[in-house]
Amino acid sequence: MKITLTLICLVITSNLYSQNTKVDNYSFFKLYVTNDKGEVLLVKWEGQWEIAGNRYNESFSIKEFVKKMGKEMGIEIKDTKLCGLFTQRWDGQNLTTIMHYYKATFASGTIKPPSDCTDIKWFSFDEALKVIPYEIMTSMMKQIKKNPGKVIGADFERYKDSNNVNQHRTIEDFYVMN
Repeated sequence: MKITLTLICLVITSNLYSQNTKVDNYSFFKLYVTNDKGEVLLVKWEGQWEIAGNRYNESFSIKEFVKKMGKEMGIEIKDTKLCGLFTQRWDGQNLTTIMHYYKATFASGTIKPPSDCTDIKWFSFDEALKVIPYEIMTSMMKQIKKNPGKVIGADFERYKDSNNVNQHRTIEDFYVMN
């Protein structure tokens, strides 16, 4: 009887503790680079074209980190501006990613794929929208183009459909933050 009560107390205590444990939310940066022709620089990561991105978990300033992302693609960038912030979470998980979109202009250099990517290429804006398979990313690009100089916000929840394909639902639609 004493052992049973002890086990029940341990289970209750561990459940209460796990419900109150904070989760390691993190930031993920996207670097949306354009050139003087209005083309968009995309990288091929895991077989898909997208805007270059990286998890922000190093001890750099934001300015240094974004500049480093450009250097990893063989380029120098200028006129870097924050243009989007949105939250993204997975259905059923207590984990939120804060997505930061920075827009910059190509200044100089020769493009090369970052070490975790297989290709890099300039696309027209319309071509980029067609080759990027992620609706959230293409929607954010359209909002950034539609609202120059503004910071765009939104909130999305990601989930897997019945075919185990990643999908999303909009929790808070796009809005201008400034």
